[in-house]
Amino acid sequence: MAGPAELRKYDLVVLGATGYTGKLTAQSVAKNFPGDLKWAIAGRSKAKLQELAAELRGLRPDGSHPEIEIADLEQADQVDAVVRQTKVCISIVTYWRVGEVVVEACIKHKTDYVDAAGEPSHLQGWIEKYHEKAESQGTALIHASSLYSGPQDVLSWAAARELKRAFGADTKEVILANTKQDPNPSGGTFEGMMRGASNKQDSKVPEAAPNPWIISPIPGTAVHPQATGLLIREDSDLGLLSEYAMARLQNQAIVYRTWGLLQAANQGPGPNFQYNEYDSIGSKVEGFFKMLEVKIVTTLLSNILTLRLLKLFMPAPGSGPDVRKTATHPIEMQALAIADGNDAQRATASFSFPSGSYHTTALFLSQAAASLLYSKSLEGGLKGGCLTPAILGEDLVQRLRAAGAVIEVSSKQK
Repeated sequence: MAGPAELRKYDLVVLGATGYTGKLTAQSVAKNFPGDLKWAIAGRSKAKLQELAAELRGLRPDGSHPEIEIADLEQADQVDAVVRQTKVCISIVTYWRVGEVVVEACIKHKTDYVDAAGEPSHLQGWIEKYHEKAESQGTALIHASSLYSGPQDVLSWAAARELKRAFGADTKEVILANTKQDPNPSGGTFEGMMRGASNKQDSKVPEAAPNPWIISPIPGTAVHPQATGLLIREDSDLGLLSEYAMARLQNQAIVYRTWGLLQAANQGPGPNFQYNEYDSIGSKVEGFFKMLEVKIVTTLLSNILTLRLLKLFMPAPGSGPDVRKTATHPIEMQALAIADGNDAQRATASFSFPSGSYHTTALFLSQAAASLLYSKSLEGGLKGGCLTPAILGEDLVQRLRAAGAVIEVSSKQK
């Protein structure tokens, strides 16, 4: 067992720092954290870590420079040796392969933890095994701190909170609209898609309809479809919306875990809360073609043979799209909270970040870690457990803003 947190060598360790998202996260830490930060970058390759460390020193010569920790992520004892030295660990690893090794080490040493893992059925296993232990000892495990599902979770929480503040009203529904997106996948993302397709092909059990409450500690109200036959919905504030949003089911499950954790603590947005996510579209014709596009892409990506062919043209694990190009693809989305019992009472929360999907993931990973390190002010009176980004509350919102995100919240009576 590691010693008290205040006596540990590091404030923060970025584990898996030499991968595509790991490098961006380390850069975000170097640029945005205080100059007295004691931190390390960790991974398997000493040469790659040294190269990254030199790059980080160049980003901010007067800032805090990381030390290097060598660890084979498939060796539990080596991961353990790194995790026990730090107060907070950012885990950017292949979660289905070695992610649990990191989680176990953080539980063992009471090290607060942040990751980008958001696949609900995967998180369900971790929650069942680790939530109660982490909760009882006050260790915070913040999952899904990425483009999917960090902004969606935080905006949903912020809009519902504003509705409560402005009108004293519970929230009937949060509608989230993705208005600008960056579709470029990294090698790690594509590897995960390959694994998912392979698992479905190997499974002898028919795939069941997804349960949106699969990781919520309490069940919610049945979800009622709001879209038309083309899965298009129109809202007076958000315009035309297509239900074919890329990660809507994952994001819905994460948002519902936040809802369940807060509702169980009597600080939730209300018992009838629902979350629905869409992509903004310019016309119903665009919505029709989006439906065709998504159906074709989904069919292709569910076939392991197609994915093996695509692999020839995709980035290798640890690499990804050109960083300079993705930095010019802004991310924008808006959440609308509607009062339970009065559709005229509404609150909105919007998010924009100028630098693409993986930069957004790096932003959320780094700032969630900063929130744990410098504040650890958790919503709902929570002290620990398998948690979500929104549980970091207003402290995370302010840190995201300070690091370059634009988050705006407002309310109105129609």
